[in-house]
This record gives sequence, structure tokens and C-alpha cells, in this order.
Amino acid sequence: MSFIFLRMTIMKYLIFFLYLFFSLSALHAECPKKPQFWQTQIDQASTLEAFFINNYECQPEFYSVLDKAQKLYFDTVVYPSHLTKTQYQNRWLTMAVGTDTEFFKRFSFFNNYFKTHKNSITEKQMECFQTQKGFKAYVSEGEFYQELAQRNMTNDVSYLYPLIRWAYVNNGIDMTLSRERVNKAEQLFGIKRGKVGDREQFARFLALYDGEYQSVAHELSERINITTMDAYKLLVIITYLESRGNIFAVSRTGAFGPMQSTLHFYMMYGEPNNPFDPKASLVKLANKFVHYHRQGDTLDASVVAYKSGSLDKCINGVGHNSADCKYYYDYKNYMSRMHGMHDKSEISRYMTGKSYFFPELARLKRVRNQKGLTHYEPYQYALLKGGVLSERAKNSLYLSGGVFKSLGKMKRSEIYKLQDIYGANKIGVVSDKKVCW
Repeated sequence: MSFIFLRMTIMKYLIFFLYLFFSLSALHAECPKKPQFWQTQIDQASTLEAFFINNYECQPEFYSVLDKAQKLYFDTVVYPSHLTKTQYQNRWLTMAVGTDTEFFKRFSFFNNYFKTHKNSITEKQMECFQTQKGFKAYVSEGEFYQELAQRNMTNDVSYLYPLIRWAYVNNGIDMTLSRERVNKAEQLFGIKRGKVGDREQFARFLALYDGEYQSVAHELSERINITTMDAYKLLVIITYLESRGNIFAVSRTGAFGPMQSTLHFYMMYGEPNNPFDPKASLVKLANKFVHYHRQGDTLDASVVAYKSGSLDKCINGVGHNSADCKYYYDYKNYMSRMHGMHDKSEISRYMTGKSYFFPELARLKRVRNQKGLTHYEPYQYALLKGGVLSERAKNSLYLSGGVFKSLGKMKRSEIYKLQDIYGANKIGVVSDKKVCW
């Protein structure tokens, strides 16, 4: 009897594997084998991302037709491999979205903080928000959120930015929601928590996003008075320390993307950005260093501050074993060793042992983020003192009460320019989260 049972069990497994084999064979039988077919499909696709999204099942067939630049892009985005269809497509959708707003609407779990804590918004804060947006009459909280849902704007984080900021002020860090975002991202993108890139991945990343690095390095160098090459090295080293070029890196504490951006950074430090977008992530990083520079911090102090540490404890040895100081020492070591390097390929080989820079990468038909430092800068208010700019001044209201003279909500660099002209003693800075209007 046991022998019969064993035979039946074996037969069931055999039938299952035969079914699986023929199903997969049938699936791939539908994928054309001719290279010319795939070349035509690639050429006719609106973008590479669109082509990749629509051809998950036929990866073995189309991959061999890709040129070396296309293969490098493909390998960089799907790293590490073994993704389900949903995970694969979500990664390419993330690369394909044209705006940050589209990203947050599609992957709305990144906005779970506001959706959970929106009821903490005070009536005063809601009134201030509606005044900023030009509402002709006050709309109650319930009516406002109902109308928001009807207009499909519940996850329009750019529009809701002031409310998101105030919700965070009211409630602070919520690690439960952070873990929810991490778990959801792992499921939807095939992310491995704590996984950073290997040497191959980082070399690919540097070459693929060379245009983005060059653009941001140029802007950063002008704003903090260092050479473009030193700005480039700074960005490269920070990327290496954060993710080694793993676009879909995620930490156990809820930091995402190549720069390991936290909720506060990608959602509330300036215009909300897709945390997996390399260009936006580099820009947010650069803006932080511009801020430190304007405060009078040295580049060394800025690196430690970015890691939420203090340069003093790293210099005097008190905290030399801390993660912050190790981060700083690694930065100093890499920057010192690259001191005489002025070629990107040389830098890549030093960091990874490889270099993949070649002209075809610049011509890839991929979606590119064209926004620069100003777009992602935080909004602030210029506090006008001593009658300066009185002809342009308008009344602004602190959230806590009290009126001050300002020019309205401005990008931070605009206030810096005013300070350079009139002096910081005449032009103060007030965070937008402290201002009603």
C-alpha cells in the first residue's frame, strides 16, 4: 500500500513539473527569436523603460540584442536580479515616471505618514494652508479631504507639502510607519534590506549617471566655491558610502535609494522627490552641502553633519569609534587618495577596479530628470529688517502669531542672493514650517 502511495506521489510531482516545463516552454515559444524583430521593437519604443516594462517574459530573447549601453542600463536597474514580474515592472515604472508627483501617486505607500497623521493638522494650520493656496473661503477639514479624494489628489505630495510638514511637526518620527514603507518596498521592488551594490554595480552606476553627476557637481561647485572635480569626488564618495550605487537600496531604518534618503529628506526637505531617482537624490545631497556652506561649515564638518554627527568628536578622538566618525574617516581617506586624480575613469577604477564610461551611454533613449538644485530647494521666508526692500515688503504671519515683513515664500537660493546684496543682518531666514503665510 505504501508502495502504491509512493508511486502516486511521484506521478503527481512528475505531472506538476511537466506542466510547469511546458507552460514555460509555451511562454517562451511566444517570444520571437529573430534579433531583427527585437531591434525593431527597441527602435520603435518611446523609451527604453517602456520597452523593458512590456517584455518581462522575453528577457532571454531581447537581452542578447541590446547594445552595451542598453545592457549596462538594464543590469544597473534590475540589480540584484531574480525579480518577479511585478517587481521588475515596478522598477522600470519608477525609472519611467516623468514627475515626482506621478511616482508618489503610483506608489502611495510612501505617503503613509501623512495619510495616517493628517487628522493631527490643527484648524489653524488648515486655515494657513488654504490661505497659501488662495481659497476664497475656509473649507472644513472633512470637506477638504473628501474633495481631495474626489480629485484624486490624496497623494499629490507636492500640493500637500505644507500640510505634510506640519503633520511631521505635530507628531515626529513614527518608526511603525517607517517599517511599513520598508516592508512594502521590499515586496513591490524586490529590495533586499541592507543590500548595497558590489564593485561592478558601482562602476555601472557612475558611468550610467555621469551626466547627472556632472550637472550636479557643476552647480554645487559654483555654490560652495570648490572645483567641479572636487564636487564630483564628494558626490561619488557619498554615493559609495551610502549605497555603492544600488538604486533600490533600503536600510532597516527606512532610508531609500542611492543616497539613502529618509522620509524627512525625500518628502520634506524641499520639493518631495522620488527617492530612487539618482538625479533628484544627488540634488538633495548637494542642497544640503550648500546649506552647511552658508552656515560657515567647512567641507569636513559638512560631511559629518550630513551623517548627523559632530566634527569635534571625530577630531578630538572622543567618538572615533562611532558610525558618524567612521563615515567621516572613510570620506577623508578616499578624498586624500583621489587628490591627484582628474579623470573620471581613473576615479572609477580606483573605487571599483573597473570603468565603463563610453559615449553611447549619453545617447541612451531613457527618461532623464532635468531639474536642478533650485527646483528641489527648501522654501523659506526672507525676514526683512531695518526697512530694507520696504517697497516690495508684505506682511507675513507666524504660525504662532505675530506679523513680520517678508517677500513671501521663496526658494532658499533667492534669499541667499538677497543676503549677499544687503547683508545677513538685514535679511533673516524663517523656515516655512513656522509661517502661516
